[in-house]
Amino acid sequence: MTDWSYLLFAGSIYALGFVGLFAFTLLPLRAYLAIRRNKHFWHSSNVGKFALLVVAVAAVSAISLSIFPIARVFRCLAEAYCGPNRAHGWLYLAFIGLLYVGFEAISVCTIAFARKFSCSTL
Repeated sequence: MTDWSYLLFAGSIYALGFVGLFAFTLLPLRAYLAIRRNKHFWHSSNVGKFALLVVAVAAVSAISLSIFPIARVFRCLAEAYCGPNRAHGWLYLAFIGLLYVGFEAISVCTIAFARKFSCSTL
């Protein structure tokens, strides 16, 4: 019988792996849309400028950190050897999914903070 901690861990890996599958295209697209839709904060106050810079840095770092796992996932799909065990591809996808969820959390919280504390009324 499998204990609950293992099921919770394996379920979270699979869930983040499925998010990672979509994060290939969602991460650059959401980064572009988050900056483009909130570009009015650049002219509103210093808080708005800081918020956009934080979102941009989070986007660039998440995209740059996901380049290596994306290449490894491609190698897992294209070659016979994927890693030391069969879950290695899922771990790479889960890492990409974790980066995407982290970017979304930083983006949403930073933009909400900028909307609340920005000087101009929009």
